[in-house]
Amino acid sequence: MRLEGKVALITGGATGIGRAIALRFSAEGCNVVIADINVGAGVRSAEESGGIFVHCDTAQSEQVKKAVETTVERYGKLDILIASAAHLGGYADVGTMEESDWRAVMSVTIDGVFHSCKYAVQAMTAGGSIVNIASVEGMMGTANHAAYVTSKSAIFGLIRSMAIDFGKRGIRVNAISPGIIDVGRPDQERFKQMPHMMQFWRDMTVLDRMGRPEEIAAAALFLASDEASYVTGHNLVVDGGWTIGHAPVHWPEEGV
Repeated sequence: MRLEGKVALITGGATGIGRAIALRFSAEGCNVVIADINVGAGVRSAEESGGIFVHCDTAQSEQVKKAVETTVERYGKLDILIASAAHLGGYADVGTMEESDWRAVMSVTIDGVFHSCKYAVQAMTAGGSIVNIASVEGMMGTANHAAYVTSKSAIFGLIRSMAIDFGKRGIRVNAISPGIIDVGRPDQERFKQMPHMMQFWRDMTVLDRMGRPEEIAAAALFLASDEASYVTGHNLVVDGGWTIGHAPVHWPEEGV
């Protein structure tokens, strides 16, 4: 097992990518703590992964501090942080966005990552690993999604700064940028009923499909494990080819 005896705190671990990471880590021998605001799904995720659940709004610094303290109290240490909690927010440009909407996204999607990293590094020793879940939106930008794009983009600066600050202590800090991942969110389910939206997603993805949460979990496993012991300050893109260039061109058949 690749994480035998390790202890991981996973924010946003109740559903989607966070849940998939929790299940994969547990299968690899890791003790898992799920920190999330979704109590029902969080408890189920903890039960499925053989771990524990802690109610935690990552926008609230004291709640994150308590989640880290609970992890250490229960398991005696913290080896891995997966900062997966995020707030997608609505769709608006800067000119029309309400300031309250901007703050709602920022408070979770970047402030929450800061809080999680802040308290995790205080508990970690040499060999510790932090993996922040970023996004291809933070790499490229997306129309009418300014708050989310900005918050995810900020993660790249954070991991580089932290990698430099904590490398001498033997703590590695990396990120994963998923592409379009089928996590079953309500907005995704609505989009699936729109043929033009599904065609757009497929056209933008070289591998011609949406990704699966388990595929992000596999990347997180690599970065969290000792197999990535010489990898830090890196953004691992897992996007089916979304960011490598133009959408494929669908040429008409000869003679058409």
